[in-house]
Amino acid sequence: MLKRILNKLGIYRVYPLNNAGKKFRIPIFNGLGFANLSDAEPWMDDLLKEFGSTDTNFLDVVVNVGQTLIKWKAPYPSATYTGFEPNYNCVKYVEDLITKNEFENCTINPYALDTQSSKKKLYLLGRDKSDSSASMLADFRSGEDRMAINIETSSLAALGLNNFDLVKIDVEGAELFVLQSLFEVCQNAIISCEILPAYNLENSERIERQQEIEKLLSLHNYAIFRVQKTQPIRIESIEEFGIHGELSKSDYIFIPKDRINQFKHLLA
Repeated sequence: MLKRILNKLGIYRVYPLNNAGKKFRIPIFNGLGFANLSDAEPWMDDLLKEFGSTDTNFLDVVVNVGQTLIKWKAPYPSATYTGFEPNYNCVKYVEDLITKNEFENCTINPYALDTQSSKKKLYLLGRDKSDSSASMLADFRSGEDRMAINIETSSLAALGLNNFDLVKIDVEGAELFVLQSLFEVCQNAIISCEILPAYNLENSERIERQQEIEKLLSLHNYAIFRVQKTQPIRIESIEEFGIHGELSKSDYIFIPKDRINQFKHLLA
């Protein structure tokens, strides 16, 4: 409660955080940073440890306020981190987070990742400046009152970025665009991707996007696995995303088929 009161008064504060035995400094200001003070996805820590290493070149799409950045730097403080984040408020916050913690080898690109450079809209919920559910699709969630902000997009090819080993995608409906951009420059990365449920047959746009993703993955010889958020995590081989309504089943790992044997110890 005191933290929120100080925040409303516009008072800049930095709070300690311990993640996996590593100490971090978390700035809180202007409504940003509270998400870093609690661990909403402990399974992601395990996933990054299973699929990452000190030598891994990691791509994070999108950064938001740096939740995954902190998880990545806990086990691999010197490993490369490249992030994409179109929300200017989040970019400025994460730049401060990087400075406060003296993170090495971090690059934040102030764009939404797409197949081309353009100007688009990002739709935020209410007045949440760091809304983690923000989407480039105006009608991705029906019945919600969202405000639009102007953003810029770019592609990995246009920025000269390639050769990623591990990729995390959390883009609220824009997964197909990100994967298309990734496959233009990178063919062998392990990909962690959230794809929210279609819920029912009436949600035809979501179903069509999921089917296009399945075709794209097949074209590039990738297999689809659903993450089971157990301790330790396990992955379950599936043929298609299917129609379901369980948010707990919305996180997937895409693995090149010729690399599956590397991770057979994770198979459920």
